[in-house]
Order: sequence, then structure tokens, then C-alpha cells
Amino acid sequence: MSGEKLTLFYNPAASKLLPNEEYGIAFNGGFNQPIMCGGEPREMTRKTRGKADPPIYSIKICVPKHAVNLIFSFTNGAEWDGPYKLQFRVLKGWQNKPISFFNEALAEELSKEGACEKAIFPDSNVVITRCAMIANLSAEGGNRCSLDLVAGCMDPSSPFFNPLANVDDGSCPLDSETEDE
Repeated sequence: MSGEKLTLFYNPAASKLLPNEEYGIAFNGGFNQPIMCGGEPREMTRKTRGKADPPIYSIKICVPKHAVNLIFSFTNGAEWDGPYKLQFRVLKGWQNKPISFFNEALAEELSKEGACEKAIFPDSNVVITRCAMIANLSAEGGNRCSLDLVAGCMDPSSPFFNPLANVDDGSCPLDSETEDE
């Protein structure tokens, strides 16, 4: 569903595409085609599975709330595997909106600095440049920055939904009209 997180895996053992020695396998794709994030293939995380099984590759996706699909391919730098398409469910109140509604809102959503990096490659190696302290947490008792807390609205049905939030900060408005529907 739009606004949720997912992980895509690529298993070279199940494909003719062999990993590149330098970076392995890369991902390239975009939401609501032709809206792309970057355009350059992004290196996927290599996951070793022991001596008997070859490694697999993964990439994390935080689906923007205005995304209706993701079209993507995998590459080793010379050959391609794909394209593949994931179709997303949209919020109930948006189900009959025209594609132009989603494309315009998605273009605005992804135009913010760093939005594409957070949407298509929110890797665990992302460096936190500042620590956002929220109401009931304090710096006492340890370094709270290492928890990678992202405050925001966590209700997927809210127009203020933040798909990257992992701590509810109370920013979702209570709307009695939507509860009656």
C-alpha cells in the first residue's frame, strides 16, 4: 500500500544476471512512471547466506503516499533483468482520483531535498546529522540519536501521514467526518 515500507530481494541464482565484481547488483526504478528518483542505478545491499548458498541482494523502499506503482529493473552494469511492476493500493478516499492527482502530488513529494534517497534507498548506513528530541524522551540515560527516531504522523489514512515516521508525535489531526464514513 502507498505509504508503507517494503524490501525487494534479488537472487542471482534464480536469474541469468550474474553480479558485477565491483558492486554486485544494482536497482533502478521510479514511481508512477515516468517520475524517476535519480535515474542512476543504486547499489543493493549484499547479504551473505553461508558457504553453501550464493549471496542475495536487497534494497528497502519507503513507498511515497502518492505512489500508485513502481516500475523497476536490476542490472549488473552490462545486462538488465526486468522491467518489473508493483502496483500499490491507495488510501480509500483517493481511490477514484485521476492519475494526474497522484503524479502532481508525487512530483511535489519527491522534489524535496533527500526525498528520493529516503524513498528508494533508506539504507541502514544513513548518517543522522542531528538528533530530534521529542516530548517524552530525554538525552539522559544514553545517546537517543542512535535510536534513529523519526517523529511524525503514523496514521496511513491521514493526509499528514509520514511513511518514514517510527514515533507518533501527535501531528495526525482528529477528523470526525472521516470516522462517520
